[in-house]
Amino acid sequence: MPKNVGLTMNVIEAVAAVAEKLAGSKLKIKTSKEFSHAVAHLNDYFGTDERQTWLLCAMLALHFENRRKPCRLNTIADFFDCSMLTMLACRGDIESIIVKHYMYTVNALHDDKIGLDSSFQFSEEFLQCLLQNEKPVITAPAPAETDVLDMVNKIRHEVCRRHSLGIKVRIMNAEEKRYADDPFVIETKQLLPGEKNLQARMMFYTCCSHYITGDEVGLAELLDATVYPASTKFALARECMDERFILFKEDLVAFDQKGTLTDATIEITQKAKELLLGENIDLFTKPAQGTGIIQPDAITAKDLFYEQKNEAEIARLTSSLQEEHFCEIQNRLSEKGLPKGVAVLLYGAPGTGKTETVYQLAKATGRMILHVDISQVKSCWFGESEKKIKKIFTDYHQLCRACKKEQDGKMPILLFNEADAIFSKRKDTNSSNVAQTENSMQNIILEEMEKLEGILIATTNLADNLDTAFERRFLFKIKFENPSVEAKRKIWKSKLKFLGENELTAFAENYNLSGGQIDNIVRKAMMDEVLTGMHPNIETLHELCKHEKIGHDYEQRIGFSC
Repeated sequence: MPKNVGLTMNVIEAVAAVAEKLAGSKLKIKTSKEFSHAVAHLNDYFGTDERQTWLLCAMLALHFENRRKPCRLNTIADFFDCSMLTMLACRGDIESIIVKHYMYTVNALHDDKIGLDSSFQFSEEFLQCLLQNEKPVITAPAPAETDVLDMVNKIRHEVCRRHSLGIKVRIMNAEEKRYADDPFVIETKQLLPGEKNLQARMMFYTCCSHYITGDEVGLAELLDATVYPASTKFALARECMDERFILFKEDLVAFDQKGTLTDATIEITQKAKELLLGENIDLFTKPAQGTGIIQPDAITAKDLFYEQKNEAEIARLTSSLQEEHFCEIQNRLSEKGLPKGVAVLLYGAPGTGKTETVYQLAKATGRMILHVDISQVKSCWFGESEKKIKKIFTDYHQLCRACKKEQDGKMPILLFNEADAIFSKRKDTNSSNVAQTENSMQNIILEEMEKLEGILIATTNLADNLDTAFERRFLFKIKFENPSVEAKRKIWKSKLKFLGENELTAFAENYNLSGGQIDNIVRKAMMDEVLTGMHPNIETLHELCKHEKIGHDYEQRIGFSC
């Protein structure tokens, strides 16, 4: 391309000057001589009118500030500090820029049509002209992001049917060149750079195609299709089985099933899925369901009674998780550069209402619960437990993303019940492989808690066994004591409304029972009523209380006057 010798000022300087003036302007600018001169120069350089030049400068500023990521209409609106309606009124100007092939739409049905969800990416050819101060003459549009799915499918097809590695590599190189401006290709080549990672990229693209089509990827078959010469297959297979291969180290693939080489299957990770699909990932994500998901509407509302101190702490936590407060809290924390997530530890004696408190919090704040089954996390396969822990947080992130798309957009609660099984003090790694595995699991949880953006609640009866690294990461730490006499009176009254004041006092004062144990007594009394057809009497209730706690002889120290 010929140099534009008529340029009187550097294009980048002109773009920077115009963008600086436009930022936060609401598109209402008091022009100066310097600003008008820069705009006129850029009008000539881009072949655009004034409004189109303004938009181009704003989008270029966002492009470089956001590390070359695509920008959306709402991002541009934020730059100008104007409404989305104002930006929608500029669609014609943006479409005129796209027609010049300076940029292209991402996630759009047609390259030159702007929708509410459209994102925009600049052509690499245009950016090179800009950086070299050359007049842009773009001859062809860049491909849209959705076309990259065709790319990975074509590479997989050619890899499977061709016998020559050289031909496979040439085809892949041609496809990468064709889609060189695509963010997926750009980032993949950054993660797997150079000639030394040609086969790794080939394997990765093939795995991506399998994911899109819903097919299983057998490790042995993948190696057969992509690895030459044959003498290197076993060495690479060992790297993969040990998860030392670059695709595993960069967290792009993981084992779906890990046994032997002949039956091992792999899949792309959440990181790879987001890289490949961007905002379209929800189209390939199954909605959250199953026994681990508890909807707030499925929770029965209950009255819970706490000690005075606990009552104040629970009230503050409940208020903090109300959506209007939670969003404001997260915004304030983000502005201060502090972690946005809220992690809560409920600890204390068994049966004091820790788990039920989580349910009632979810009910009161309208939040879904993802309940972690601790017993299903630990696996006899070395490395499998770590995968399961990672998957818990991956599932939670997906659930958060899905909830954001709902009308109320409320962040769900991730519940680790009886968490001491995996939140316990870390062990000496020299003691056993089991200790190493448990420490690795804890390191994953600690890392995830650091970057948590949602709500994590853990309950435990054994707080003394909790590792100090976990203790620091809990924002709320609430201790549940056995209920006081007054609290027990309230519990008995709420469960058995026919009890008189003297009877309530007697049961509360004479039996050191938790809320859960009182529940047990009430349930057994109801069972007796069904079996005998008779209303439970006071003597029966006393007998049930005496036998509720193992090893406690109330008969020796208590006299009753009922």
